[in-house]
Amino acid sequence: MEPKLDSDKRVYHWSPQKYIELVEHTDNPLLREYQQVELEYVASKIQSPGAKTFIDVGAGYGRVLPQIAEIARGIIAVEIDQEMLGELRKRAEEYDNVQIVEGDGNQLPDLLKERNTVKPVVLSLQNSLGPWVGDWRGALSAMRKVAERGKGEVIVSVFCQEEFGDKAIEMYKSVAGLVGEPDFEGIDYEGGIYVTDHGYRTRWWTFDEREKMKQILGGQIVGEVTDNPAFYILHVSY
Repeated sequence: MEPKLDSDKRVYHWSPQKYIELVEHTDNPLLREYQQVELEYVASKIQSPGAKTFIDVGAGYGRVLPQIAEIARGIIAVEIDQEMLGELRKRAEEYDNVQIVEGDGNQLPDLLKERNTVKPVVLSLQNSLGPWVGDWRGALSAMRKVAERGKGEVIVSVFCQEEFGDKAIEMYKSVAGLVGEPDFEGIDYEGGIYVTDHGYRTRWWTFDEREKMKQILGGQIVGEVTDNPAFYILHVSY
């Protein structure tokens, strides 16, 4: 069931400055570990990264640009939010191997059809699929098409619904200055749906949904991260 917002509740929008302050520099142990494990995986598990183009889908303001720019042949950062794009473009100016693409990740093959993607590594990090605008299945299918046609890879990381009841409220309260306070009438513990009074909505993924992700992406699973039961990283190649 989709949570409904009262007419007097404003529509949520991203704030790069608050995101940097409250998420990137978080004091929450789970969120801090999640971001660290993601980056460590990408930096250590991609073979010959200097020969590959990384495609960061839902790049936000460019949180991972510094780390990936050091190892990649090139980066294509895809983002649709206007506020995030402003900061992303500023950060991209610091690197010679970064291109910015404005657009909808569900249309990724069309967005990149004129781009030179060498052995692409398509990234969807920090549960970007959680608050995805549009069909997440279509998003994964689009990522697969881009990776498959270039004989590349996809890496997706998400939060797990099984730990939602114990971890989600505490974690999102730590970033309430960005996303708002919890809307307990809209929160769905069984479905892993978190909603705030600002209109922010995100999903922690059930086991069945994670299995569906594997089916949609296909390919060969070359890596999975399951050490922390609150989050999951899937890495497939074609």
